Amino acid sequence: MKLLMVNVGRGRYALAAKAVHRIIDPALEPGFREDREAGEAIDNSGRYPVIDLHEMAGEAPGDSALYLLLGGSKGRSVMRVDSAEAIRDVAAASIAPLPAFIFTDPKRLFRGIFRDESGPRLLLDESALS
Repeated sequence: MKLLMVNVGRGRYALAAKAVHRIIDPALEPGFREDREAGEAIDNSGRYPVIDLHEMAGEAPGDSALYLLLGGSKGRSVMRVDSAEAIRDVAAASIAPLPAFIFTDPKRLFRGIFRDESGPRLLLDESALS
C-alpha cells in the first residue's frame, strides 16, 4: 500500500496516499489561512475542519509548515503536519493492527503500527480523519 510519511512534533505517522488530495504550503498559497479559534482552515474552495495531531499527542501546537487536504466518504478536512517525507510502498503484512481496547474514544485515529528504517511509525486511520 502507498503511504505518505509525515512528522508532527515528535510523532512519526503515515497515511494512505490516496486520502491526500493536496499538500498545501501556506507560504505559497496566500488565499489559505487557519482560523484556530473556529478550528477551521479556509481557502478559495471552502472551509474545512482542522485535525491537530499536536493536541492529540499532548504537545503544544507549533507553527506547522504544511497542511494536508484530506478527502473521504464523510467529507474533507485539513491536517497540520510539520513535514511530509515521502510516499513509500509498505506491505500490508508488515503493519501490526492496534487493538480497539487501548482507545478510549470509539473514533480511533490510529489503525496500526509498523517499523521503517528510522523506527516505529503509526498508521493513521483515514476513515477517522474525514
